[in-house]
Amino acid sequence: MDFCFSAVFTNTAFYSSYLHLTSTFLGTLTAISTGIYVILAIPFGRLSDRINRTHNLAAGCLLLAILSFSLPFCFRKLHLALVFPCVGVSQALFWPAYEAWLAERGSGRHLIKRLRLFNLFWSTGITAGPVTSSYLYRGKNPVIPFYLAGGFSLLNWFTINAQAKKHLHVENPAKPTSSLENTWEETQPPPTTQRIFLQIARISNFASWFCLGVLRRIAPKLTLEMGISAKMFGNLMLTLGGVQTLTFLWFGTDNSTRWHYRLTPLVCVQLLAVMGFVGMWCWTHAVIWAFAFASLAVCAAVTYFSSLYYSLHEEESKGDKSGWHEAILGSGILLGPVLGGVFADSTLGIKSPYLLCAGVIAFCLFLEGLKRLRAPECRIS
Repeated sequence: MDFCFSAVFTNTAFYSSYLHLTSTFLGTLTAISTGIYVILAIPFGRLSDRINRTHNLAAGCLLLAILSFSLPFCFRKLHLALVFPCVGVSQALFWPAYEAWLAERGSGRHLIKRLRLFNLFWSTGITAGPVTSSYLYRGKNPVIPFYLAGGFSLLNWFTINAQAKKHLHVENPAKPTSSLENTWEETQPPPTTQRIFLQIARISNFASWFCLGVLRRIAPKLTLEMGISAKMFGNLMLTLGGVQTLTFLWFGTDNSTRWHYRLTPLVCVQLLAVMGFVGMWCWTHAVIWAFAFASLAVCAAVTYFSSLYYSLHEEESKGDKSGWHEAILGSGILLGPVLGGVFADSTLGIKSPYLLCAGVIAFCLFLEGLKRLRAPECRIS
C-alpha cells in the first residue's frame, strides 16, 4: 500500500509540472488530502476497534485503486482537487487499522519483532514507489505510474479479502506469558516517564514527517525545475529508503533496546537532519544531497519507531492510539508541502523549503527540551 500511495504522490508532483501548475497549488492539493487523513485517522482507528479490522483495510485498498485509475483523466486543477481528498480517506481507512491489527498479539519483544517486519515492508514500499515513478515517468506519457499504483491496489484488495476468509483477524488474542516476556515488562520505566517520552517522540516524529512531506510531495517538482533529472531524484529517494530500512532492521534487534526511553539518540539524529537540510540549501551537489537524504532517513526511522512503539505498548485501545500516531505525523505531512510550496514560490527561492525544514526541526528540538525540563522527575537521559 505504501508503494501505491507514494507512487501516486510522486507522480502527481511530476504530473503537476507537466500540467504547468504552481508549487503552491501542489502543496495545497496534498495538504487537503492529508488534512482529510488527519481528521479521519482517529475516528477510523476507533471504528476498527469495534469491527473486523479487515473491513477497513479492504475498503482503503479498493478506494485507492479507483482513484489511481481516475488520475490519468485529470487535466485541470479542479479534477485533481476533487480526487485528492479521497486519497486521504483511503489512507485513514488503512493505516490506523493495520497498525492496531499487527500489534494485537502481544507487547515487549514480541511487539518489537512485529514492528520490525512492518517497518521493513512499508519502508521498502515507500522507497520503491517514488523510485519506480521516477524511472517510469515520461514527459509524453506521464500517467503510467498511476496505472501501476491502481493495479497493485487491486492486488492488495484481493489479497486481504482472500486472507480474511481464512480468519486472519484474531479476536481477543492471547498475550504471551513467557518468562522472557515477563522479564521484559519488569524493565519498563514508570508510567510518568513513558508518557513524557511518548510526547517528546511525537513532537520529533511530527518534525521528521514535515520534512518527509516536503521531500516526497513537492521536491520531485522542484528538482525538475532546478534541472535535476527525475532519475537522479529517484536515486536520492533510493538512498533515503535504503538507509531508513537498514535503521529499521537494527531496531528489531535486542541491542536496540538500549535506545529506548533515551533522549540523547532522538536529539542527535535530529541535529544530523538539520545539518543535512542546511547543506541542501547552501549547495547543489549530489554527495551533499545524498548525505542530507540519508540523515533524514535515520532521523525519521528513529522518531517513527519511538512514536509508534510507545503508542501501542500496553495500550488497550490500539486503534485509537494508532489513530493519534497517524494523525500527528499526518499533520507534519499536511503542513510540510503547503508551507514548502509557498516558500518555493516566494522571493526566498526554489531551495528555501529545505531551510524551512531545518528551522522546523530546530524549533521542535526546543519544544522537546521544554517538555523535558518540565518533567525533572523523569529519568530520560
